[in-house]
Amino acid sequence: MLKHFFRLLFIGIFLVSCTFFEQQAKNRVLIQQVDTIVDFNSVDAFPLFPKCKDIPSREKQQICFQLEMAQHIYGSLKQYQLNAKELVNDTVLVKLKVNALGKTSLSYINISEETSQLLPEFDSILKVSVENLPTLQPAIKRNMPVTTEFILPIILKN
Repeated sequence: MLKHFFRLLFIGIFLVSCTFFEQQAKNRVLIQQVDTIVDFNSVDAFPLFPKCKDIPSREKQQICFQLEMAQHIYGSLKQYQLNAKELVNDTVLVKLKVNALGKTSLSYINISEETSQLLPEFDSILKVSVENLPTLQPAIKRNMPVTTEFILPIILKN
């Protein structure tokens, strides 16, 4: 009788311990699945110009980045005489890429054909302007530098 009691006790402990380990394994799998979910549409830190690095707030860093980028591009465009034979009133969308090393490049320019004909040198001037940008601190995602893209609207009026 005592032998049967110990056998039942042993089998009971064995069964309970097996389900305990199953629950632990399920929890680990769930944690791994949650940990691998990454939002590819956002970054933890935006690319930064050297001037914006010391700003403590993430939102203010983003604003600083946007202002510095716009000032640099618009300042570069002002150096050139863009003469059109007709009235130009258009918005050009410029897609820029900041790679994981902080180098900015031009992905594409969305410009109407009419504006492109009126200002044929606009795209080459814009390329030079982007090439002259300083090296930025790249965007950060999960403590790693990542490549980011963004669109800069340029309003042309004369």
